[in-house]
Amino acid sequence: MNTNCESEFSKKIEELTNQYYSDNKKNTFFKSNQKMECAATITNQIGIDELVQRTIYLIPNTNCVFLDYTVFKTYATPDNYNKIVGYILSLFDYCINNYEYYDAYVNLDTFTISAAERYKNIITLFLNKCMTSDCVYSIKLKNMFICNTPNTFNNISKVLMPFIDPVVKEKIIVYDKKCSAELLNNLLSKKGGVRGEP
Repeated sequence: MNTNCESEFSKKIEELTNQYYSDNKKNTFFKSNQKMECAATITNQIGIDELVQRTIYLIPNTNCVFLDYTVFKTYATPDNYNKIVGYILSLFDYCINNYEYYDAYVNLDTFTISAAERYKNIITLFLNKCMTSDCVYSIKLKNMFICNTPNTFNNISKVLMPFIDPVVKEKIIVYDKKCSAELLNNLLSKKGGVRGEP
């Protein structure tokens, strides 16, 4: 996808989000339920396949899988968690089959403690399928780069770490917001204007 398409896609999501909150006054309480309703609206308008492919993709000609929370949060609901995790695993499988190993890059920009609570079911689903002892995805993972980590990441990671294989913990490299920009710019410049798909 070229930059113009990326920009148009982001604009479309923003317009759908604004329209939803224009039609449904923002809640002071029960914000999580309302965010899920807005996410379902976006999924219905754009389509789950396109959304997933713009959230999780291969960096062309590399063994790198990129996961973008900033897009994920706009549409992820319990109804599509299995589809999202299944797609992640398909890209991991592609890299393993073609490169033997894979690297994962996760952009956590705007992630919060409340988001960790809201998405705990899909996080647990992902960890149970990928990051457990003797799992092929744990063994074949070279590194997991977690970028744009929030200030509260240490608190969030304490909750998640018990679910992660100790072998995987050693492969996790965390970058704060200050250090993430250059890393992501270098990585995403390899896209060459095209999202990789298996």
